[in-house]
Amino acid sequence: YRAADWDWTDAALWTGLLAHAETTGDERYLEALERVSRDLGFKLGPRAGMADDHCVGQLHLWHYLRDEIPAQLAPTLQTMTAFIERPHDESLLWVNNIHMREWAWCDALYMGPPTLAGLFAATGDRRFLDVMVELWEKTTAYLYDEESGLYWRDSKYFDQREANGEKVFWSRGNGWVFAGLCNLLRHLPEGHPEAENMRRVFRKMAAKLKAIQQEDGSWRSSLLDPASFSAPESSGTAFFCYGFLFGINNGLLDGADYGEVAFNAWRRLVRSVHADGKLGFVQPIGENPKKVTIDMTAVYGVGGFLQAAHELHQLVILREARRADCFVANDSGQVRLNEVIEIPWDLIEARLGPVRPGRVGLRDGRTGRFSVVQEIDADGDGTPELMLFRADLLPGTRHRFELCRFEGALPRYPGSRLRARLVPERKDDFSWENDRIAYRAYGPALAAEGARGGIDVWTKSVRRPVADGWYAAGESYHEDRGEGLDGYAVGSSLGCGGLGYLGPDGKLVSSSVFEEAEVLFVGPLRLSFRLSYPPVAVGGAKIRETRVVTMDAGDHHFGVRSSFRVEGDAAGIRPAAGLVIRDANHNPVGISDSSIAYWDPIMAKEHGHIGTFLLHGPELPSERRKLDQHLLKILAPDLDASVTYAAGAIWQKVDVASREAFADRVLRIRFEENHPLEVD
Repeated sequence: YRAADWDWTDAALWTGLLAHAETTGDERYLEALERVSRDLGFKLGPRAGMADDHCVGQLHLWHYLRDEIPAQLAPTLQTMTAFIERPHDESLLWVNNIHMREWAWCDALYMGPPTLAGLFAATGDRRFLDVMVELWEKTTAYLYDEESGLYWRDSKYFDQREANGEKVFWSRGNGWVFAGLCNLLRHLPEGHPEAENMRRVFRKMAAKLKAIQQEDGSWRSSLLDPASFSAPESSGTAFFCYGFLFGINNGLLDGADYGEVAFNAWRRLVRSVHADGKLGFVQPIGENPKKVTIDMTAVYGVGGFLQAAHELHQLVILREARRADCFVANDSGQVRLNEVIEIPWDLIEARLGPVRPGRVGLRDGRTGRFSVVQEIDADGDGTPELMLFRADLLPGTRHRFELCRFEGALPRYPGSRLRARLVPERKDDFSWENDRIAYRAYGPALAAEGARGGIDVWTKSVRRPVADGWYAAGESYHEDRGEGLDGYAVGSSLGCGGLGYLGPDGKLVSSSVFEEAEVLFVGPLRLSFRLSYPPVAVGGAKIRETRVVTMDAGDHHFGVRSSFRVEGDAAGIRPAAGLVIRDANHNPVGISDSSIAYWDPIMAKEHGHIGTFLLHGPELPSERRKLDQHLLKILAPDLDASVTYAAGAIWQKVDVASREAFADRVLRIRFEENHPLEVD
């Protein structure tokens, strides 16, 4: 790729490659596309008001919606906020460089609206949605010809005619509109009042395109004058093929009426592919119909081809699947991204009938994409108790999903980004990580060096697994080589969320290192493992702890359930979770009935702070304490029952810009933990 990868030609290719990555589940495409965005600094093109330069924002936003790294969002957010806040009251007449300020040409409806719709999906800020709809309607009112059901390229063509006397409707220009509608409708909330007009235009375009499709399955460069343009132009055909397949897959078009149109278009596209993979018959850059040959190609044509291929793959899966709706309500006013949601297996079978493990999935009813899923068979009897899925929920919406029982082909998913394992090659560490952060607990080999049961934090600046690579590289993980580092000091403290005991004398005794570790399961959405601890003497008692740790994809925290076996007199002994503080004079950043947060300055200045936090149910005793350079939460009045809590860490360098932003993030995490989303 090149330095000008923000250009609309490449941006259209990126949208196709994103679709191809979803089709194949191949992480290599996602890694390459992440490099493109990173090399661009996640910035848009240089012309702040021009839709062509906004198209690459669809790539950046895809990364943000998966990774939630603020740097992936900030440049697009800044540019597009300025775009929506200025007036858009000019005529769309093609004069005075109007295209630098308004969506005055039909191509813009592929480039700009999906970026604004994606910003709404990412932030929940309705201004982006409202301005997108307003400007889409403005351009449609000006350039859409109701009589023909097609779009003029721009106002210059209103009075022009082809050799046969027909109006000049450019194939790729209408392809931009048709495919652009698919890409923006993915982000509109269900029931949006203006969406129906968009669907009306989409269906009317589909009917017209079906009527003028050529016998070979293609559309010509000039849609209404095929005799003058006799070659099967591929870029318009690819975008139309994509649109028809998307429409069928998402209930906008009847497959019985439009399936053969889509299949014929696909067959024509395949015949246009050279033996070396080059897509031919792609009209070069231009603003009007032109003659093409088999040797002409361009990257935007490939982008359309790959999007069509993705929808075709979905169609093959869906037509052999049994489907049933389920719903999740997000009653809050905030967008909830990358939520891991549980659905009981009994509910799945009530909707779909008997389902074999490994043959069930879930499709997002808004985006039309398959969600990553994970089955949980905790008792190992061969029948899962739960299926997990990952979803994005718009604020104040009841979101529809499709449960799918697959009878034929299966969706392909990217590899898991979760890891959990004993690391005997490094003094019996137990290490676990997800796509956000990594942790470790110290094992038996470190007991001789005075280590205790504190939890260590490894901060990450990438969303892929790093721990195995860092261990293989030796102690170099104490330096940031572009992926993050181990800059958190634990020593004999509780670290981030370790467990200890307050004795009758008021002194804190921490757990020892664990003596046994067992991985329970590791999937793409959740991991779980068990640590067993040797007896620790507290007062007149010896206490053994068994700890089950669980962590989900997309979270910065892990959950803990600890149970205790006691020998001797444990009267007055209370379990407590803690955060180490670096100075006895340090105070929490935030404290509430269900959380404690600390802005830790342990890292070198160039690496920023680590924010650590504890989450606990409001039903727990309210006692908190600062003791022995720890912030402690008393988890129970005694050791008679198991206790639960969660602990986590967030890195300033990647996820939160300031102490205040960290405190806000903990409040949001606490809200989400206390208000889990449920399926009905």
